[in-house]
Amino acid sequence: MDVDAASFPHHLLGMFVNISEADFVSFDLELSGIPSRIQDKPARPPGRFSLEERYAETKMGADRYQILQVGITCARFDYLANKYILRPYNINLSPLLGERIDFEREISFQSGACTFLLNNGFDLGAPFANGVQYLSRQEAQRAKQMAWDRLENKNPVPDLQLKEGDVESLNFMRRVREAIVKWKAGFSAMLEITTHTGLANRPPIPVITRFEKRLVHQLVRAEFPELVSIGRLECVRILALDPEREADNIRRIKNRIRDSIVRQTGFRWIFEAMVKGGDIDRTDPLYVARTTGMSVTADVHDIRDRYDRALERLKTKQPVLVGHNMFTDIVYFYRTFVGKLPDTLQGFQHAIHELFPRIIDTKYLATHAEGDLNASPTLQEIAEGLSKQPLPHIITHADYSKYQDTEAFHEAGYDSLLTATIMIRLAAKLGTERKVDIPAPLSCASSSSGQASFKSAKSTAAEEVQDFFNDGREKVKQPVPLPPVEQPRIEKGNKKRRAKRAPKKSKQTDQRRFETTNIFDSLRQLSLNAESGSPSSPEEEPPAQATWDGDMADASGSWENDVYVSDRTGWVDIEQVQREPMELIPAFRSPFWKEFGNTLRVFGTEEAVLKIANWDT
Repeated sequence: MDVDAASFPHHLLGMFVNISEADFVSFDLELSGIPSRIQDKPARPPGRFSLEERYAETKMGADRYQILQVGITCARFDYLANKYILRPYNINLSPLLGERIDFEREISFQSGACTFLLNNGFDLGAPFANGVQYLSRQEAQRAKQMAWDRLENKNPVPDLQLKEGDVESLNFMRRVREAIVKWKAGFSAMLEITTHTGLANRPPIPVITRFEKRLVHQLVRAEFPELVSIGRLECVRILALDPEREADNIRRIKNRIRDSIVRQTGFRWIFEAMVKGGDIDRTDPLYVARTTGMSVTADVHDIRDRYDRALERLKTKQPVLVGHNMFTDIVYFYRTFVGKLPDTLQGFQHAIHELFPRIIDTKYLATHAEGDLNASPTLQEIAEGLSKQPLPHIITHADYSKYQDTEAFHEAGYDSLLTATIMIRLAAKLGTERKVDIPAPLSCASSSSGQASFKSAKSTAAEEVQDFFNDGREKVKQPVPLPPVEQPRIEKGNKKRRAKRAPKKSKQTDQRRFETTNIFDSLRQLSLNAESGSPSSPEEEPPAQATWDGDMADASGSWENDVYVSDRTGWVDIEQVQREPMELIPAFRSPFWKEFGNTLRVFGTEEAVLKIANWDT
């Protein structure tokens, strides 16, 4: 599903819900530049990098270049359908700052990266034309702090120093001073200063330059502390200082600045939904949706309830983050949406683990047993090798069917969908081979059907260091079979059969709103019986569905604060379904992920593998 600046507020709630319900979220990025091709990086001897050197190089690239496109796919196992359901999103990101804030963002492009993107059909204008904007955590804090300091005069604008030769400016200052003294002696509520203040001939359209505005503010600040100057488009307005009015004005300005920062935060709300303890205010994302994207006919209470439930789920169940050859992508991800990167690799490992306690690199899953570090199957080869594996059953949600209809395997959304598919199939295959968390099968299906064969692509160490896929640029070049789109369920025949079996309602039933008595009907009847003194008939007794502690029959008492107790009479245990081999991936609490989780493949380095942290089960 494509998401742009116009549709982002509309999709924001749905993305929150899907992320909160996902077992894992896969992601992929398109970048404006890659670290291995930086021209002015420090010289180093030939050969493989150490992990520390590779991190320093990648950090340099992330500090300079931007993310142009993000693809995320939310994946979860549907226990009713017995299938994994995938929901892919493709989102262009705009590096432009749409809201007025106190700093600018520098944007850099690398010719090689642009050529690579164009050759893969990427529209370089799309991020600028309709991309979703964003602010990192650090940028949002900086914008707020700079605005606050400006309002509180912590960083005052330096005074302009006029010389004797600045005759016109000195004359203007004299006229403004005289006009203010004359106005103070009168009864007018305010004074408006323009270029022609104090002159005999006043033009029909008064104007004032920015330089003259600074002179007026400087004069009032220095010589008239009991007054306040307010800049307007066509003049500077002079008023008597009112502390209460000024405090209220500052409050309103701060609220406008805060709303501006909230709107500009943009895609970072999605980032915050994926990280542990995400910095999400309970109202900010809904403010964006309500003010820019929500339909006027939308049920605000329903939207609020869905949003609150999603936030509660995210507090207790954070989805696992999955990527393919993701070292570079995770560094850029942090730099773009958090802020300045740690100086050392160890610092980065700690910081990224705090945000994403559980991450999985499908590149490492596919290459963990490789003895020759130069033997590396490409994304294309991995996907093709797993495409004929019959289990697990995977489908793409019907509302996210773009990549079934369009060959867009140059997009980040497509690659995130492919990464999610590889993750499910490969993890299920490895889990079955190691017999981890796999229940006894219903039938003796051979696991050999799930074996995948990868063709190894040989390369030299020098080529390895310079290859694009070492910087997360590994792409498929030919169409790969994708999970089919789910088919809508047709229940017309069942409805007809149910209609034939439905008994005819009696006249007495037709007069009632409900066919069965609910608890509120029973309470109403209890009240009537208490007044009449007659017992209720057996037909009018409530069904044994729920009870409250306390005496409901006491008409003089109140039961509204009594504790609700569910009557579990007649409850049965949910049937436990035994799974076939490779029907499910190993549970994330399984010891299986202690070996494969939180481990990144970093080709072209001496260590080749980066262990972020131990996997918490």
